[in-house]
Amino acid sequence: MTQLRTLLGTAASAGDRRPLSLSFASSGAIQALNVVTGVLLARALGPAGRGEFAAVMLWPGLFATVGALGVGEAITYHAARGTSAPGTLVGSALALGAAQATVLTAGAAVTIGRVLGHQGADARAAAQVYLAYVPLSFLCTYLLSVLGGLRRFAVFQALRALVIALTALGLVALAAAGALAVRSAVLVYLGANLVTALAAVAALQLWKLRLEVDPGLVRRLLSFGARSHGGNVAAMLNERLDQLVMSVFLPPVSLGLYVVAVTMTSVTGLVGVSAATVALPSVASADSAGERVYQARRLVGVTLLASVAVTVPVVAALPWLIRVFFGNAYAAAAGPGRVLLLAAVALSAGRVLGALLRAVGRPLDAGLAELFALVATCCCRRWAWPARHSPRSAPTCSAPAGWPAGWRAPLASRPRGCSSPAARHGHDRARRPCAPRPFHGAA
Repeated sequence: MTQLRTLLGTAASAGDRRPLSLSFASSGAIQALNVVTGVLLARALGPAGRGEFAAVMLWPGLFATVGALGVGEAITYHAARGTSAPGTLVGSALALGAAQATVLTAGAAVTIGRVLGHQGADARAAAQVYLAYVPLSFLCTYLLSVLGGLRRFAVFQALRALVIALTALGLVALAAAGALAVRSAVLVYLGANLVTALAAVAALQLWKLRLEVDPGLVRRLLSFGARSHGGNVAAMLNERLDQLVMSVFLPPVSLGLYVVAVTMTSVTGLVGVSAATVALPSVASADSAGERVYQARRLVGVTLLASVAVTVPVVAALPWLIRVFFGNAYAAAAGPGRVLLLAAVALSAGRVLGALLRAVGRPLDAGLAELFALVATCCCRRWAWPARHSPRSAPTCSAPAGWPAGWRAPLASRPRGCSSPAARHGHDRARRPCAPRPFHGAA
């Protein structure tokens, strides 16, 4: 109990108490709004329509994630370390994002026409409209990354919740008017992202900054991002590979049921996201190795405890929750949902561990953990899925694949030559502290 109190005790000296509280508060608001949007979409569209909507949003999101090249984390890292003037960082990031968005939007347009050929004409048209998400995603992500790196956590969390709040308001208005359909829902999501991007521009007061593009900084952003990007892509595929495959080979109703099962894990996932958004800038800007170790231990411990605490009651009440919120048409999602909830605990902790490794300038180690988990996912997919690609076997591969991302990261984060129990806590006087590798300059 003493160790637990120490772990969860006050962190006034480390300075991470308020940011972490803000992050969890924002995540709570986001989760409440996600319940509203998830229920509205499921009940208004039905299993088939919900599956079409998921397929429409998956592929532009995939291209945005794959093509981001890890630059968002690099922006946060360099903003936290103060390696360049804010105007130079923002200008370089926006120029890089514009080039990325141009190429990726064209690639997504070609891909959507091929992989969604079996979907309805309305779904294909909505997917083409949703291509606008790619440039909006880069604009929002890069500006919010600057705010996070500058430790403007209140504004960062407010904007993080704003996009969800606007989406929920738009969907509620459409449902009240009886106009909620796949295409109209897509327009609401795009509008919410556009307003959030404009709010981020106002928060940073871009008109007051002297925006400049520094080719050297662009190269450093790409260099840092490239070392962690494999992990970003692997993390996304670990969470979305099943849905991507189902969107191509299975009818929309199967994907619709599975999406509802995934939705039930969002509370657990948001715990990890909340802690990870605080972990990277907080640990990266810490002045000493001891402070970094203290913050890292506390963030990981809080994440694990909170993830388990929110997951257990959801597992126990899952069938009832699905019937009450989504309706009897989605009752078959309860079985896959339980398995996915187990994987969500490991993925939640893995997000924080990956953010901590990036915060100490070791993005490659974070990427290796996620790549290892992706290999486990692919091997399980090949073993578990028969030729018919049964949707019930998909979550079976998500649970074991989540754990390598959780345990590989702490092994990678322990420096060589640090073996004694005291050293692992950073207090061994006889040997060097067991702390992250020191920072030796901009990545």
